[in-house]
Amino acid sequence: MTYHDAMPPGQPYGIYPQQSQSQQPQQQAQQPFQPLAGHHHQHQHHQQPYVNGYQNGHSQYLQQSQQSQQPQAPYAQSAYPQAQPTFASNNPVNLSNYSSNPTTPFPQTPQTTTAPVQFVDPSFLQKQYFPPIQTNRILPAPQPMIVSSPQPLLPQISRHNQQIPLQQIQQTTNHHNQQQRQSQKQQQQQQQQKALNQHHQQQERQQPHPQPSQPQSSSHDVQSHQLHQPTSQQNGYRPDERRLQPQSTSTETAIPRGLGRPHSVVKVSASAQRTGHVETLPLLLCVAEDCFAKAHAAASKVARSMSDSEVKEYHKMVATGLGCLEVAMNSNKLWPRLEARLSLRYASVLIEETNNIMEAETALTRGILVCEKHRFIDLKYCSQFLLMKTLFQRNPRAAFKSLDTHIMDATMYKHAPWVYAFRFLKAAFHIQSGTAADHHALENLRRMASIATTRDEKAMFVMVMLLEGLCHLHTMKDDWINRVQNCIAQAQKLQFDDAAHLPQLDVLLLLLDLACSLRQKSHRDAAQKLSVLQSKLEEVRNLPSWSSVSHELLLPIRRIVNDATPTLSRDTEAVLRRGDGAFDYLVLSALGKQESFAMAYIFNGIVALYKSTTLGRSSTIWTEAVRLLEDKNSGSGLKPLPDALAQAQWAKGVSNYAQVLIGLQAATLSDWQKVKTCLDALGTAQQPEGFLDVLTLYLTGVFKQGTAKLGEALVVWKDPRFAMDRNGSPQNNTSHIVSELCILAALNRIWIMQSPTHCDDGETAQLLDFLRPLCEDNPDLDIRITYNLVLASITLDPPLPINQVKQHMKLSLNGAQNTSNTHFLSIALNIMRNKLFENVVGEQALKSARAGTAQARKSGNLLWMSVAEGMLAQSLEQQGLKEEAEKTREDGIRLANEAHLRTLVE
Repeated sequence: MTYHDAMPPGQPYGIYPQQSQSQQPQQQAQQPFQPLAGHHHQHQHHQQPYVNGYQNGHSQYLQQSQQSQQPQAPYAQSAYPQAQPTFASNNPVNLSNYSSNPTTPFPQTPQTTTAPVQFVDPSFLQKQYFPPIQTNRILPAPQPMIVSSPQPLLPQISRHNQQIPLQQIQQTTNHHNQQQRQSQKQQQQQQQQKALNQHHQQQERQQPHPQPSQPQSSSHDVQSHQLHQPTSQQNGYRPDERRLQPQSTSTETAIPRGLGRPHSVVKVSASAQRTGHVETLPLLLCVAEDCFAKAHAAASKVARSMSDSEVKEYHKMVATGLGCLEVAMNSNKLWPRLEARLSLRYASVLIEETNNIMEAETALTRGILVCEKHRFIDLKYCSQFLLMKTLFQRNPRAAFKSLDTHIMDATMYKHAPWVYAFRFLKAAFHIQSGTAADHHALENLRRMASIATTRDEKAMFVMVMLLEGLCHLHTMKDDWINRVQNCIAQAQKLQFDDAAHLPQLDVLLLLLDLACSLRQKSHRDAAQKLSVLQSKLEEVRNLPSWSSVSHELLLPIRRIVNDATPTLSRDTEAVLRRGDGAFDYLVLSALGKQESFAMAYIFNGIVALYKSTTLGRSSTIWTEAVRLLEDKNSGSGLKPLPDALAQAQWAKGVSNYAQVLIGLQAATLSDWQKVKTCLDALGTAQQPEGFLDVLTLYLTGVFKQGTAKLGEALVVWKDPRFAMDRNGSPQNNTSHIVSELCILAALNRIWIMQSPTHCDDGETAQLLDFLRPLCEDNPDLDIRITYNLVLASITLDPPLPINQVKQHMKLSLNGAQNTSNTHFLSIALNIMRNKLFENVVGEQALKSARAGTAQARKSGNLLWMSVAEGMLAQSLEQQGLKEEAEKTREDGIRLANEAHLRTLVE
């Protein structure tokens, strides 16, 4: 870099206001160069206009200056004295930023070469310069100007009378670097404080770098540093000009136009200038993501404990991250794609963590506008996907209409991945709305199946069939079983195609098939399907492709070749993820590995009820399911707190369901202490409104009735949650599980009212009339069996004809045999013995009594065992077998006493 390259832009170097030659001697006589003894002695300086009235840098001005460049022209036209200044050996000129050569003294005579035409700010010449620090030659930002009080002008030294060689300037500057610093430090600070107090203007509060000690400079040295502007610089410093600042240990204080020149130059650290320009946008984004990551890592733990301190800390971290994102979004330094990404990220966090739906919609709308302007197709689709989720919370009908529009647009542009994404989102909305089996919901699924068949995407087709089967299973239509079996058959026809096999899909398909068999009460088929499910789970237990932490299901989608406008990127990984090969992936949320094993344990326990020879084996299996669901390591990945809470609530709901099943089986075995333990466990957990709440209430009524607290049991069965309308539907719930529980509660009321202390024939007749149309044609076989058993056992006024009693007993016996329900079969055989063979002598009566006793022992219910033993003893006594009858009666009394002792639960 040359000396001229180092000069900052400004006025033409060497061109000055025109004056007559007759005035030059007089000016030289009036303005001789004299060194000053201090900073406060200055002389008046006359200002002259520019040449020809043009300002710095004008084209005509440059032309005139170039035409007048003769060897002696600068001296002839100079308005400054030509007296030769005397420089001290340590007199610096602050151009040492650009050189580090050894110092040499200045020559004592100026060179008479023509001054080069260079744009220079003359104010640069009157600054007080100091040694620089090493920089990377980046231009510092202009510093704010502070005006000091006008002072009398010093005598002016014309730099244009001399052309100083670059080497001499560098040598003198480096020599001065060792001597000048200490003497100026205190004086500069005092002058800076004085300027601030006088003019009350804002200045950067930055401390200068410490300077090494230096001998006291002479008055001549001080005078030599105070070089002022030429008189042609009438308007003073111009803020619009970018000057090359000397990077020394201080920064200057300049004055605006029209004001006097400052008395001194005050400077601030150049390194402090650089710290003032640190880019904070990346820092804000990093802090926000770190806060979110730290909060999401602890979300699973917080969701399980929900302690006030942990929740507060989590919300604090999320609020900090949102604040950083908000500040970044309000910055004017965002390029378009970053702005769209920030809007998407900010809105997603708002939707996941807060209830600020309107603010999230505003951010998403802003991002969509940016995406449409700059054709960010991937971010636009992702923002629209998230916007539909917010709109569904506020207006479901409008969300469905907007989804149809987006599906049409994606179909028109042949963006198949986003067609899948929007259609799956629509199916999820139907499931949340309770309209999963409606025509529009099923039509949406069938369209997806058609697209998957056309594009030859097997796994996608299997997933759609699974969703349709689950929708039919959720309903209670007459042909639901055929519809579900059809969906399962459509999925299983691809079982020999490797592309259709994913671990999660295979397990879900087997779970659906097993659940369908359990709903049909086909327990033999259920046992076979359970063994297949267990084998599959053992196969995928240690499979690395199915993580025990992640709940994501990745469905492969064929990638579009030569897609001019890519619609997938790293920013769409929450919905659509780009793959490495020829497939991309649609990201769905599904059951995790531990949750799948827990569901398998639940179904295993239900199947074991009908085939187990060991009493209580189902309770052991369900206890294992509860242990898996309460495992603290389950689902410990990064996730927002609402998602972690939803997962924890789902696991808690399944665990509570298992506790209810354990309690019901314990009631069947007359283990009322265990029932009380289950109720205590369910009471500590906050039950959401739904079928689990009603199931817990039903278990409470069973406990009251089984412990002979019939009055309290009647109060429970008359609870409003068991109330039904005239159509048999629950008044406060639409679940078919709650409907069945309401029917069972009414049947228990009829049985309790057979007691003389609670007898009410009118209410009994009213309940029977109400239940008859609901139970005779009920699709659930267990409900029909229970209804027939109640009618066969109760006493009415007038009583039922014997033929109707026999018909009810026959239906109950056939149903119990079909379902392999030993408890139902025991009750049916003992009722038949009481109704048909009471006081009857014969082999048939004895066989009936023995059959009832055998089934009661299989069921494990102490109360029914004691009843069966008593009736068998009576039949044996009528047949003349007194010894056996006596022994059987003693067993019946012992069982009755044991059943009574078990009811004494505190």
